[in-house]
Amino acid sequence: MRLALFIAGLVAAVCAPAAAADVSGQVTGPGGRPAAGARVYVEGLLRGAVTDGEGRFTISGIMPGNRYLVVESLGAARARMPVALTNERALSIAVQLQPNAALAQAARAYREPQPERLAQKQEYLGRLRQTGAALPNIVIILFDDLGWGDLGAYGNRLIATPHMDRLARDGVRMTEFYAASPVCTPSRAALLTGRYPQRALSANHVFFPEGSPAHVLRSAAGFPNAIMRDEILLPEALARLGYRTAMAGKWHLGDRPGHLPNDLGFESFYGVHFSNDMQPLNIYRNRQVAIAADQVRQDQLTRLTTDAAVAEIGAADRRPLFLYVPFTGPHVPHAIDPALANRSEGGLYGDVVEELDASIGRIRAALRAAGREQNTLFILTSDNGADRRGSSGPLRGMKQETFEGGMRVPMIAAWPGRLPRGQVREGMAMIFDLMPTLLNIGRAPLPQDRILDGRDILPLLSGRARSPHEHLFYTAAWSGRAEAVRDSRYKYRAPVFDQLYLPFYPGDFAIPVNDPAMLTDLLRDREAHDLSARHPAVLQRLQRALAQFQAESARNPRGWR
Repeated sequence: MRLALFIAGLVAAVCAPAAAADVSGQVTGPGGRPAAGARVYVEGLLRGAVTDGEGRFTISGIMPGNRYLVVESLGAARARMPVALTNERALSIAVQLQPNAALAQAARAYREPQPERLAQKQEYLGRLRQTGAALPNIVIILFDDLGWGDLGAYGNRLIATPHMDRLARDGVRMTEFYAASPVCTPSRAALLTGRYPQRALSANHVFFPEGSPAHVLRSAAGFPNAIMRDEILLPEALARLGYRTAMAGKWHLGDRPGHLPNDLGFESFYGVHFSNDMQPLNIYRNRQVAIAADQVRQDQLTRLTTDAAVAEIGAADRRPLFLYVPFTGPHVPHAIDPALANRSEGGLYGDVVEELDASIGRIRAALRAAGREQNTLFILTSDNGADRRGSSGPLRGMKQETFEGGMRVPMIAAWPGRLPRGQVREGMAMIFDLMPTLLNIGRAPLPQDRILDGRDILPLLSGRARSPHEHLFYTAAWSGRAEAVRDSRYKYRAPVFDQLYLPFYPGDFAIPVNDPAMLTDLLRDREAHDLSARHPAVLQRLQRALAQFQAESARNPRGWR
């Protein structure tokens, strides 16, 4: 018996695996700051981690031995270092990454494209005159990442949005309204120019603060980082028609002189230059810093934006008002004023949306108090579809995708006496339609030296006409190319092999996107079933339309006439 127990113990000792080791540490970038979001992994093993906001990581359960630890981070050179793991179970290391020389060289070689039609732009603006006609006030509310299904008026049962729901009852709610891209910068460019974002050289993902690592990566990849100055922007045209132009919220079309809100048509500006997850997040009043980044609180951004919008409405200046309010929410990071926390059945995200809803109530109340509500066209929409925490409702996909959930967004328009109340419109339209619609309301001629992709949708909103578009094209988030097209019923999404993630990540690591081609019926399906074999004639027709648009864009990238 003793011998058997001895043999069993010996076998167990020999066969027992060695204790696994842990590796932890901190990664800093080339400038010495913590590298958040760096990818750290053990070469040859399925073990890895992503660094937190302080650049820290822990990889557990690694068998002892001589290994290589690999660290990759946005804009830095790939680091590969030997580590000797023992049964002591814990190894702590510090890694400082070096600059990526190849990216830096490519960025230095890049030259921003020069404006080509400044003279034509100035000639057009110089021809605009005040007509003497009574002009309505215009308020455009633009949310950041608000999903199609985030509002009660669009079917949400957890998040209470009484003010936006009331706006829908007071006006027209659209069910087939689209952002121009599944990410924010391109859609903002389209809204203010009336054109597909490719034409403004703004279609490749989003702009970043000048000099940031991500800006270096954009330059290395050959992408501009600000709206082109020869684009004609909506506030520039409305200002010539006699409007007082004001903006409160997020710009995200460039942060260097010549490309700022006050340079491009806005008489007054209060807000941030970029998304609320980018640094430095200074709050500006016109060109001056009003609140420095280290004093900015995420949970106060919505209130501060709303305060600024309400102040513009109540100003003594009685000129017709064009007020553009692009909120920073509900984009991540999500934060809520502690006094408003834990109220929503939709959790933290619901709290954020409900605070935004309350802001709509405040803005409409300010219009009433100023005697402006009856003569105001009020438009509410989003720059792209829902992020992971939001709702796409019955739609497939989300932000960064050209499925419907990435680009079909809420849109509500109310105009007392001019638009019907409580109506729903199913015709397709896109965010670039707002510019020609508003110029036509102001009786302004449209520019003739460039293609305007937008159309006047006031007849659609009024119920007098169907959609003015035969086709709408979907712009890919990274490549900036049109990768899908729809008509009044069907949608064709081309095979997606978007490898342009590669310039945005060091080394040989890329995220391939290999979605097959699909023809779907948007009226009867959630983009689940490929109908290519069922409807070959429809497939060929939409393929031709997409190919023609791609070819035209390649021949005439800026869309000049």
